[in-house]
Amino acid sequence: MADILSENETKQSEPLTNLYRDIDGRYRWTYEMIAKENPSYRNTLLLIFALVILVPGLILFFMIFGRGISSGDWDGVGSYLLILLGIFALTEALTVLIYNAVDKIRGGSKPIPYAMDEDYIDLYPNDRKTPRAYIRTFYNTVNDIRVKPEYDEIDLLEFARITQIYVYPEDRACVLNFLFDQLPQKGTIQKRREEYKEYL
Repeated sequence: MADILSENETKQSEPLTNLYRDIDGRYRWTYEMIAKENPSYRNTLLLIFALVILVPGLILFFMIFGRGISSGDWDGVGSYLLILLGIFALTEALTVLIYNAVDKIRGGSKPIPYAMDEDYIDLYPNDRKTPRAYIRTFYNTVNDIRVKPEYDEIDLLEFARITQIYVYPEDRACVLNFLFDQLPQKGTIQKRREEYKEYL
């Protein structure tokens, strides 16, 4: 395991309680997502549904608003805005209720398995129900990396996708150093490495 750690001797001596190297040479771990302790996954769903509703809704609203300016007919503009906000609030509330219900059925936790090697990282690597396009992130397509220690989260940012990697604090330095070594050595990545030096 020492081959993926940095030269930081303090971090090298820390136990890796969840991370292991499989016989295929890939590093694997499973993170138990507990909704009550880590709202990050739920917040991501809320953001996705908010964008799905608000972006096209606001575009249509400004089209109606523009028509009202040009014609002087303001009927329906206020009503449409109220309906849009109502749909938004209802969808967000339903998302929270459904998420909490599913979480309760699962017993309050959701296991998220990961596997990584020198070329890519997989989310749900052995889940055949999940299309490969949604679970594999190649390092050479990553433009930026962000660390959210309060959520045990590392985000890999591509042009139009964010891969959320959850890892326990005691294994964070190992995974983060490995990722930094594999990611494109561009200015943004190097800047993040310096910025997150305390986690390495």
